[in-house]
Amino acid sequence: MDKDTILNNFYNNLDVLARIEDGHKLYLDKDQLLQLDEPFMFQGIWRYCYGISRKDAIHILTKLFNDIEIYMNAVYLRNIDTKNSSYPRIPKSNPEQGIFLTIIEKINKAIQGIGNLKLTYKTDEITCSELQRIIDKATSLVDNFMIMI
Repeated sequence: MDKDTILNNFYNNLDVLARIEDGHKLYLDKDQLLQLDEPFMFQGIWRYCYGISRKDAIHILTKLFNDIEIYMNAVYLRNIDTKNSSYPRIPKSNPEQGIFLTIIEKINKAIQGIGNLKLTYKTDEITCSELQRIIDKATSLVDNFMIMI
């Protein structure tokens, strides 16, 4: 995948996460992009028939935020200004600084959606603790990315 495809996948998946409401669930479409599964009468049967589980959502979200972290660290290392600072940052004139700002904004919105996903699974302690771990990771990424710019 090229850089634009990777970023578009990140942006699309984070936008879907931002739209999650209580009762919504997630699944991956054929292009490996997140899709909302809004509540409907036979949702459980549909998810069972297609082998979609809440563990899949945890796996997908964990992978998404791990991939974002790897990508952003690579961008950072490729673009840091080590000459003008005791703590290297991406120079303000670098267009990739905008990538950091966009990702940070989208992650912040996605965190709210993941919180709503926790409401969907409120009776499942294990899933809720996994989702909280993902929220904590996303929050940590935002904090760390802000330092880099």
